[in-house]
Amino acid sequence: MFSNQLLKYRRLYQQSFKLKSQHEIPEFQITAKLYEHQSAAQLLHFEAQDKNQTFATIFRSEPTNSQGTPHILEHLICCGSEKYPVRDPFMAMIKRSINTYLNAWTGPDYICFPLASLNKKDFENLQNVILDLVFKPTLNELDFRQEGSRLDFEKGKLVYKGIVYNEMKGAMQNPESVFWQEMQTYLLNNSIYQHNFGGDPKAIPSLTHKALLDYYKQTFHPSKAIFYSYGIDQPNFDLVNQYLQVQKLNYQQQSQQDIKPLTPPDIISLPYQDGDKQCFLAFQTIIKEADYVQQLALSIISHVLFDNQNGLLYSLIEEGLAESFSRNVGLEQYGENHVFSISFQGVEDDRKSLDKIQEKIKYILEQLTKEFPQDKVDAALHQIEVQFKMPTSEMGLKLLKFLINPIINQKNYIEYLEFNKNMATLKSKISQGYLQQLIKDHFMNPYVLFGQPDKKYLQNLISNENKQLEEIQKTLTQEEIDKIIKLNKDLDNREESDFSILPTIELQDISAKVERVQFNEDVVRGVKVYETIQKTNGLTFFKFKFNLGEISEGTRQYIDFFIQLFGKFGTTNFTHSQISQMFSEFTLGLEVSYDSVQKKGTYLMFSIACLNSNVSKTLELLSELCCNVKFKDRSHLATLLRNHKVALQNQIFDEQLQYAAQLATSQISEQYYLTDTNFNTKFQLQYAHHYLKADNQRKSMYVDDFEFQMTDILYTIMNKHKLEVIIHQDGSSNYIQNLEQFINSIRHKYPGFDMDPQPQYIEQFNEKFGSVASLIPSQVNCSSRAFKIPYFTHEDTPAIQVLGDCISNSYLHREIREKGGAYGSGCSVRSIMGTFCLWSYRDPNLLNTFKIFDNIQLDLDEQKLKEAKLTVFQRLDQPIEPQNKGLDYIITGLNFEQVDEMRERVISVSLSQVRDAFDKYLKSQPYSQGSMVSEEHQDVEELKKLGWQISKLSID
Repeated sequence: MFSNQLLKYRRLYQQSFKLKSQHEIPEFQITAKLYEHQSAAQLLHFEAQDKNQTFATIFRSEPTNSQGTPHILEHLICCGSEKYPVRDPFMAMIKRSINTYLNAWTGPDYICFPLASLNKKDFENLQNVILDLVFKPTLNELDFRQEGSRLDFEKGKLVYKGIVYNEMKGAMQNPESVFWQEMQTYLLNNSIYQHNFGGDPKAIPSLTHKALLDYYKQTFHPSKAIFYSYGIDQPNFDLVNQYLQVQKLNYQQQSQQDIKPLTPPDIISLPYQDGDKQCFLAFQTIIKEADYVQQLALSIISHVLFDNQNGLLYSLIEEGLAESFSRNVGLEQYGENHVFSISFQGVEDDRKSLDKIQEKIKYILEQLTKEFPQDKVDAALHQIEVQFKMPTSEMGLKLLKFLINPIINQKNYIEYLEFNKNMATLKSKISQGYLQQLIKDHFMNPYVLFGQPDKKYLQNLISNENKQLEEIQKTLTQEEIDKIIKLNKDLDNREESDFSILPTIELQDISAKVERVQFNEDVVRGVKVYETIQKTNGLTFFKFKFNLGEISEGTRQYIDFFIQLFGKFGTTNFTHSQISQMFSEFTLGLEVSYDSVQKKGTYLMFSIACLNSNVSKTLELLSELCCNVKFKDRSHLATLLRNHKVALQNQIFDEQLQYAAQLATSQISEQYYLTDTNFNTKFQLQYAHHYLKADNQRKSMYVDDFEFQMTDILYTIMNKHKLEVIIHQDGSSNYIQNLEQFINSIRHKYPGFDMDPQPQYIEQFNEKFGSVASLIPSQVNCSSRAFKIPYFTHEDTPAIQVLGDCISNSYLHREIREKGGAYGSGCSVRSIMGTFCLWSYRDPNLLNTFKIFDNIQLDLDEQKLKEAKLTVFQRLDQPIEPQNKGLDYIITGLNFEQVDEMRERVISVSLSQVRDAFDKYLKSQPYSQGSMVSEEHQDVEELKKLGWQISKLSID
């Protein structure tokens, strides 16, 4: 009786959604179904034989200023709802779930709430919570002040606080980010895309709670909703329908206004970085309403112009007119409009140089109006095909990211999925001069912007903010002061919520066993080979793992140069441009990477992949590079070092947290100490700077030194006892003979290939427990504290793993993010490396954060223990791409049984064991500390007094 009634309701709800269209997409092995609700809301479902199911709720957003309204609204929606009026239920569900993805996205014209899980019950739980948050949020003012911005007093002075406020301070500290935002302001004028949708820190404080509520009502009407669903099960129509019981809104999407570019100033001021030639130059063109075939064609043009060292515009970098391409080159989509950018970083502030760049670009484009180089076009088409075939463990998310623009802008998303048809059309058009015509139509009259670093940029920002706050403070009444103090006290004293109303999964829903991956082990010409058959979609993935062994400190400083630059040199038979062309034509490219494991040492990994039909060419190419690489090329080395210097400077901003953690862990872990030496950023910046400034005689000395160090690394790793080969393929790849030839070529080139490795002297590592900070031009800080813990197989490891998530979930999030206003905080437990790290990210505080680390409170109960265990498994059970399955076991030397044992003990670990782990490994134990600190932060002098070792990360 009950089941019949339920079925009746399900049918009724499903009738509220009418199937509008259905398309079979054989390229993705999916069926796309579009449903429309009677309210006008849409539901797009991709039916696929995939248990990693994905769901998303999407709304189009149209910002009218740079106050960060959509971004702050995205945060605020996650803070509570009618059904779940608890503190931050979104973050709470992360702890009560084993999701494979749970996040919230804000884009230039959308707000999206995606989720994914392999567990059906978990998937339903997450949908229940997210839908209630989205459609029935509380949006209270206290959360608004916490997530957006607010006033507070520090040492009697008025300051701004807020999570999004500090996040965007961090996001807008990179010169490239500032330049790009300024570009949008001028180029995309008269559109929603001219605004900083994430929020300009200067404008965020002016957003009011009322304005945000009005924006929600305008943007999040249920009839405007678009639901995205992917996976093996049908969408939960009845659940979605519960939130769509509204009158249909007579709403038409606002027609996009014609963009009216403004004339930019002669110079756009940018944050300052040390060094010469730090200017940016961009040439941009707007292309209106490009269909997907045209977008593919523009990606071909992008490849021809910018592809590694083989792009036609790379000649400008080789001539020293610029140090590198900007990371934002190529095509960007803004609604119906597309912006194609030719942009450079590291150009001189010199009119003659700028004119020369413009002339050369114009000449190259004029040549392309006549003829495109066919080999470069073929390489670009190959890259598109291989990227399409690239396996993924997160197809639902991949499709969502790929389609969100056409979906939100009401375009035909199906045409984006018809890969074979699109490629056939594209090739036909290319044969008729389509690429040449695109250049003629869109590229010959670009919009030009120039950005120049200002040494006082950061100081001026801080000074202007302080003046603004001083003016506000002067006008405050006592009543207003009391209100500010009360608001911040209310935030600090918020009571813990009862999260029992939130759904959760149970530990018995988790498998104690890990997925087994079957490897076939063999020895090929004296080298260990591990092969596994996976669904690699016609691709073969090779990973050549070289144990580094003992390398002297002098040589280790060059390891990162080797990693970043090895594949960019030519050989005795081919120029670097020809090598680059062949990599594009036959492979996905060569990636050289580095990692280390406590009991296995450090290693380099050469990763290369190709279509099964290109295995022979790929291994021949890799053999050519390994055996005949030519490091002694003075002018090319200068180009590479200029490029590498820019990449490092960008990396300092992008990876501040990793730098902070490295400063701490390198003091107590030998493996991290070796990593720190291998990736010595300051050494590399100084080396590049001095080489580029050297006269010809000193340049020759540098080239000889560089060649010696690179060759020494090659001769050190090219040994059969240090080499292991890991292969992922789909069973149809015939590689054995080609692999034998590759190994034979290495054996012939390197006389020591068959010899036992010779030990080299390496200085003894001495751990120390100090505090180290690097000063950088930033408005926020990243901090870390590191402790020593035992190796993975130790009996305490499960309790330590759970302890990390107990501290993150129940203490650091509340104290550092909610109260302190940092964008993020947490614990990183790496038992494979023997370290336990506390960290904060984009944090306005410094000393106060370390005080929070000092005063960890383990306020635990059985529910919090369970949530910590779920968080551990959520991290352990993330889907792994077919081309990486089983890789960790080969690298670490662990076996499935050891991992199973650890998982079983995580499930059974008790409160007392977690407390014992805290007492044993953290409480009153020595630690090391590292921080990437704003050079303008008020606590810097206090750090010096406390004995911190402080230096500036610069090239001086």
